[in-house]
Amino acid sequence: MNATLPLTGEASARLETLFRLHHSHLVAFAETRTRDHATAEDVVSEAWLRAAASLHQLRADDQRAYGWLRAIVVRAAVDHYRPRRADERPADFTDAVTARALPASAPADESEGLALTLLTAAQAVVIKLKAQGLSDLRIAHRIGRSETAVWKRKHAAARRLRLQMAG
Repeated sequence: MNATLPLTGEASARLETLFRLHHSHLVAFAETRTRDHATAEDVVSEAWLRAAASLHQLRADDQRAYGWLRAIVVRAAVDHYRPRRADERPADFTDAVTARALPASAPADESEGLALTLLTAAQAVVIKLKAQGLSDLRIAHRIGRSETAVWKRKHAAARRLRLQMAG
């Protein structure tokens, strides 16, 4: 966030009152969106910075300001998960080998080596990263997708592989 002008005494007091009234509720709300307490704290911290910068726009009294603050938290959460630059978005899903390499041993039979070729490129990336021990959340961050999208790809890949092995 860009640097903001210092708050006047009145604005600072109002922001402190808003913080005391609504901070715990905003963190709880953000936690339902981010599914992680630490990330929720980060998002709410960013929201407080944004609220301080636009406090002059708040027309509601302090007790009714929760809706305004909640909207700021939603936008901060969206921005938190949005890739910062276009070059952070994965363009090629074919190479997912990152931190730890997969074992170099040959597959037990030839069908294991061909298993990943049966998957879509996005499914193969998720399976490779999952095989490296990454959680769904870390995979989501790495490929720029939601945790739900990772879960769906993982289960679609498993279903596809089960059908192939059965048939």
